[in-house]
Amino acid sequence: MGRVQPPVHRGPLSEPAFLDRIAGLFSGPDLPDEALVRACLDSYRSLASTADRVATGDDLVGRSEEHTRLIATLVDLGHRLGFQCWVGERQQPRKVDGWTLGDHLGDRELSGPPSLGRLAARDLEDVDALWYVRGRMVFAWEVEWTAMLSDTVLRRHARIPHDDRLVRLLVVLPERAELVRHKLDRSPLLRDAMEQGGWHLIKANHVREWASRDTFSLADLEPLLGLDPAVERTGDQMSLFGG
Repeated sequence: MGRVQPPVHRGPLSEPAFLDRIAGLFSGPDLPDEALVRACLDSYRSLASTADRVATGDDLVGRSEEHTRLIATLVDLGHRLGFQCWVGERQQPRKVDGWTLGDHLGDRELSGPPSLGRLAARDLEDVDALWYVRGRMVFAWEVEWTAMLSDTVLRRHARIPHDDRLVRLLVVLPERAELVRHKLDRSPLLRDAMEQGGWHLIKANHVREWASRDTFSLADLEPLLGLDPAVERTGDQMSLFGG
């Protein structure tokens, strides 16, 4: 007997119908817990969404363009701060405002990412964006518009050796912040990898706001870091450089 396929639902879904649909797609150990499903639903639903009609404003083309634009913003910001920059080879052909991301790099930068101690240039060639001072420090930026962190944190960066001069930063969308928090809370493996890798989270809106300032310095980055950054609350924040 062939495998029974779940029924295909066409048209709008209510919230209960959405939850039932997920339960019908997975079973046994593959069934995600309801808290995770609800966190995903809250992360992707639009302001127009109701309990009777789940709606999302996300679209693949728009998010892809946003991802490309954020990388371009990071490269331009890095240059304004005096760093040399790199864009991952997979990202370089992507275009924003008629320019490829590779067009944002100088000839020397296009020759390849830097090496740093135990870090070979090939270790860093797929990172979305780098700021660096050769032989001294590297800021490795990854931009994630979903909350699927495992591929970046547990796979790609697991191959990049630890170095005290390497700072890893993960840009997430503000609407994904609570879903990222939920995943970190329920996954010791992901949480430990983030800690051991020296990762810092930063919301995309804070990157854009920082880049829009007329004057700024690298010190402006620290209050922007985290899912609950100092810029959004009162209180002290641990120094990025452990000073």
